[in-house]
Amino acid sequence: MYRHFSRDPIPEIALQRILDSATRGPSAGFTQGFDFLVLNESDALERFWDLALTQQWRDGTRSHQGLWNAPVVVIPLANPQAYLERYSEADKSYSGLTREHDWPVPYWFVDTAFASMLILNSVVNENLGALFFGLFRNVSEIKNSFKIPERFIPIGAIAIGHPTSNDISSSLRRGRRPRSSQFHMNRFQ
Repeated sequence: MYRHFSRDPIPEIALQRILDSATRGPSAGFTQGFDFLVLNESDALERFWDLALTQQWRDGTRSHQGLWNAPVVVIPLANPQAYLERYSEADKSYSGLTREHDWPVPYWFVDTAFASMLILNSVVNENLGALFFGLFRNVSEIKNSFKIPERFIPIGAIAIGHPTSNDISSSLRRGRRPRSSQFHMNRFQ
């Protein structure tokens, strides 16, 4: 994950390959209940950054100073209604998953996250950089500003561009957990 980008544009063919990859993964019931808002025009990007980040945060951050230079931002949007409709169809109705609270794990978030990961992987394949980050403020204003229908839930945003540094997150100093602490063979010990 990169936090510093140049303003250099991403070649259109590379962007199309990145976006196409998001449509190639699995989804529950092959619902494909996710959409993506792609911002790649300067006025849309400026409006997004003004809503997503406070000026105080921009002025105070040292680790993300080039983030808002990214020439593309993709907002992954989960659509719960698509799953409720799909699982009401004849071949899935036996599941009893016709209301949001019926889903012990809301797959609209899982599948949208899978599709987002495919974007992140494709960015690497294009020798570009990306940062997935949460939208922690003004989500309603972002939805209104970009005319995102109410049924969609933004799960975050992905900044994509040419990285200008090999900045390393201070969080990485924590190191990876040992595999033995994450994988439990046949039972938890």
